[in-house]
Amino acid sequence: MMKSSTVARAGRLLAIAACLAPTLSFADIVLGHSGDLSGTSAALTKDYLRGMNAYFDDLNKKGGVRGEKIKLVSRDDGFNPDKTAENTKALIEQNVLALVGYRGTANVQKIVPLVQAAGIAEIGNTSGAKSLRDPYVPGLFHVRASTTDEIEATVNHAWTIGVTRIAAAYQDDAFGKEGLDALNAAIQKRGGKAVAAAPVPRGTVDVDKAVEALAAADPQAVLFIGQSKPAAALVKGLRAKGKRPQFMVLSVASGLHADLGEDAAGVIVSQVVPYPFTELGTPVVRDYQKIIGQLDDKKYSYNSMEGFLNAKLVAQALQKIQPPYTRAKVISTLEAMNNEDLGGFAVSYGKQSNLGSRFVALTMIRKDGSFAR
Repeated sequence: MMKSSTVARAGRLLAIAACLAPTLSFADIVLGHSGDLSGTSAALTKDYLRGMNAYFDDLNKKGGVRGEKIKLVSRDDGFNPDKTAENTKALIEQNVLALVGYRGTANVQKIVPLVQAAGIAEIGNTSGAKSLRDPYVPGLFHVRASTTDEIEATVNHAWTIGVTRIAAAYQDDAFGKEGLDALNAAIQKRGGKAVAAAPVPRGTVDVDKAVEALAAADPQAVLFIGQSKPAAALVKGLRAKGKRPQFMVLSVASGLHADLGEDAAGVIVSQVVPYPFTELGTPVVRDYQKIIGQLDDKKYSYNSMEGFLNAKLVAQALQKIQPPYTRAKVISTLEAMNNEDLGGFAVSYGKQSNLGSRFVALTMIRKDGSFAR
């Protein structure tokens, strides 16, 4: 958790950087991204970028923003926070206008000082961590709901159907620990207590100890707070021991079927963007389906839907800016967005608020990998 004094100091740095930023304008709209293109969450990152690039490519074909095309520069960090920081420093020095779509709580935490010193916005990261939202962190503009929102919705559903013996397995890092805190709070609010909590080393599928601890607790349900590959290993491990609790995961593990196949059937997944699989969806879903349908890879997915939404937010912000484009103008434009409609999905920001959306919906994975609502 960032202390209030640190946030205040960060706010002053951002304000100073914002004053200096107008001297640096951008003839081309170049955005920067660092993400895991080779590690345990590479498939999710690539799918996210597929949606983001699909939107930008379609916009560029139509003339871009006031005739300027948007270019996204992406660098691989292998999910390593130090590499994320190294990449981000290089992107900032490369004079990108804004940063977009980072993944991983520890990764985003690592770049906060760089973002604030450069007076640049990081838009639409996929971390739901409380520490990146409360207290307010200048420079970050979230789109997705928080992990706390996802966990509250999941626990509420479990409690409603009489599932109260809930255990947790969590990625052993800031993201996982914050998620565990949120789970404990949600259960305690309802008069209960988690029956077990088992850590899984970050960036690994080393789940043996977690499987033993969870099997011994014999819970009705297990919530895994982490990425899809260790979640899949956990499901396999518990089922190998004859344990079949109700498995629940967060949106960051929505690609579970790719790692688990038909064994993913029945797993509950919280989602933070609209259902992307129906033509009867919101306007942004219809736009998404039309544009994704023109790609060689026409598969609809929540990850690409999120990337698409975030790209649309960036484009709508840019369309509100009178050139020349500057980092400071991007920040002030985003801060002025209140109930900004992206096509049936709204986000809101302010000078002391970066929450974006609190939308959460629960789904269940089918045998074929599709999602039931």
